[in-house]
Amino acid sequence: MSGSTKTKSGSSALEAQTYEVIAVNFGELLSTRSHVFLNYSDYGQEDAPFTISYYFWLIRGNGRIILVDTGYAADVAEVRGRTVLIDPITALESLGISADYSGEIVLTHAHYDHIGNIRAFPKATFIMALSEFEFWAGPESQHVLYQSLTEYDEIEALSKLHSEGRLKLIEGDFEVAPGVRLLHTAGHTPGELMVSVETASGTILLASDAVHFDEELARDMPFRHMCNLPDAYATYSLIRKKLADGSISHLIPGHDPSVMSLFPAAKSPLNKHAVVIAAA
Repeated sequence: MSGSTKTKSGSSALEAQTYEVIAVNFGELLSTRSHVFLNYSDYGQEDAPFTISYYFWLIRGNGRIILVDTGYAADVAEVRGRTVLIDPITALESLGISADYSGEIVLTHAHYDHIGNIRAFPKATFIMALSEFEFWAGPESQHVLYQSLTEYDEIEALSKLHSEGRLKLIEGDFEVAPGVRLLHTAGHTPGELMVSVETASGTILLASDAVHFDEELARDMPFRHMCNLPDAYATYSLIRKKLADGSISHLIPGHDPSVMSLFPAAKSPLNKHAVVIAAA
């Protein structure tokens, strides 16, 4: 398919730079453990309340801003019964990202809570895995269990970005900037992207939905929505290996409420909704 980009080799240590990484908690859902984890009854544990937190991430430094995902749209959240803690567009404006933003936006995958506001940035360049785009643009994505996690008009917006030449489709791992690398995985979706960022605190891995919660990885308990379970387990193994060999210092799961208590609050006006995972 036109517009695809092959994997690039990693930059040298001299080229790598460090970045500030911010997580914005824009929404939440009060749920239960049995609703969150796949086949939860098989683990022999009692059910209990469980909170799903929703995030997008900002990477900033060295004269660059890279946005990772765009959250869910407020009207979609209302229909789906999700709480909006702060409208993602409002939060982004507080971070200095307006409709005029012409930088890069990484889309880790095509679910509604990660691509919900892409039409708000008509000048931005978007990056997504080729395998992810082809799946959602193809006939295999039409099954109910897949479609329940997307919005038709948002998938159409992705296709429009591609036709306009503003959607860069990558194969394999990809270097966005020195010290910022996209890691291609699968399991939750066919082309999930994780983001590795070099910071003064070490290498941060923004797992997005490759790992939703710390417990998912620690207990080998997959999230309820998986396109390919063997691939999901293989992704867990890859992350554990990277943690063990020191190639990543900190794993940031995509939906864990604990992220907000583990890191210092961002500066006002986002201090209630954002934390600084790593300072520049």
